[in-house]
Amino acid sequence: MLITLPFPISVNSAYGGGSGQQRFKSKSLKVWLSKCPSLNEKITQYPVHITYTFYWPCKRMRDGQNYMKVPLDYLVNQGVLMDDNYNHVASEDWKHGGVDKLSPRVEIEIMGCVAPDC
Repeated sequence: MLITLPFPISVNSAYGGGSGQQRFKSKSLKVWLSKCPSLNEKITQYPVHITYTFYWPCKRMRDGQNYMKVPLDYLVNQGVLMDDNYNHVASEDWKHGGVDKLSPRVEIEIMGCVAPDC
């Protein structure tokens, strides 16, 4: 299954709160969510492996791992995945797709695991 979403915000700017405070969605996260399509796909076979391919908006150096959590949470929220724990998501990785200033995005490929170690 291949899903394309707008280029995500980093997990560092997705939530407010912390240090004993209630966590809440940041304004940036709410804006990103409003740009995302509704998804009807459902995964029925678990565990899965997820590959994120990021097409960056510019050449700025970024930590790809900081951009995986927000799309993963969105997939769970949309019901594509039942949960994001290790029973459902056995492994994840990310790839550098290059810079695409006109269409920055993340392409998410979800594959069923066939090997015991996925």
